[in-house]
Amino acid sequence: MAEIKRADDRSRKLAIVAVILVLIGGVVLWMVFEEWMAEVRSLPVEEAKQSLSRVFLLCMGIMIVCVCIVGWHSWWVGERVRQTLRFPPPDAKVVRDTVVLSGQAAAARGRLLKVFGVILMFCAMALGVMCWWVFTMFRGVLG
Repeated sequence: MAEIKRADDRSRKLAIVAVILVLIGGVVLWMVFEEWMAEVRSLPVEEAKQSLSRVFLLCMGIMIVCVCIVGWHSWWVGERVRQTLRFPPPDAKVVRDTVVLSGQAAAARGRLLKVFGVILMFCAMALGVMCWWVFTMFRGVLG
């Protein structure tokens, strides 16, 4: 019979609270964005261009940082799994009951997590390049 790592109730509650806070934050940001857009519509064209450019760069920057953080975390967990040959790692807290993998199965999962992390890092770099390309293209078109 496979070993099962039991879910940590505190971690589960913390995850639920985090999801709720993210949802509330998204709604608040949407409302702020709508107010800001109404304000931008009343600005002179040059000021509106500057404001839109700043917000575009801010949003892209936040997105790139988030993708980098998830990529780094995936790589880091994959490395821990590969070193301990156990998934989830011994000191990890899980939010649901999880079958424990060990040996080669865990090593394969660790390699997969590391590859996923590297792919996400490359995606973040590609997002940065595309953001810069779109930003310069808009600057050229908008003047």
